[in-house]
Amino acid sequence: MVEKRAHMRVHPATGSQVLNVMTDHTIGRVVDISENGFLLSSRETIKPGIILQLSISLKELATKTIALGAECIWSDHQDSGLTFAGFQIIDISDADQQLLASVIDALTID
Repeated sequence: MVEKRAHMRVHPATGSQVLNVMTDHTIGRVVDISENGFLLSSRETIKPGIILQLSISLKELATKTIALGAECIWSDHQDSGLTFAGFQIIDISDADQQLLASVIDALTID
């Protein structure tokens, strides 16, 4: 199968957290992430089209977090109760984009 993604996806270490900034509630974890989006694993119901303001904590960043706005492009609710949802990053500061790029570079295996 030919990869059609424009940006490389990486898998951060176990223990990432995605916080909904508006509710101050952790909604899930990052399965994989790229420069323009990420796959979320959640026990929450996530519906396509929803736009959220999020804070992402990755073990690779130690105490730093990445703040961003993202839109759910698709979601798939599993019988296990998990929902997998694909998000496109629609708003991120230059500083947080650089942090994200540094994590992707660090996790990229040549």
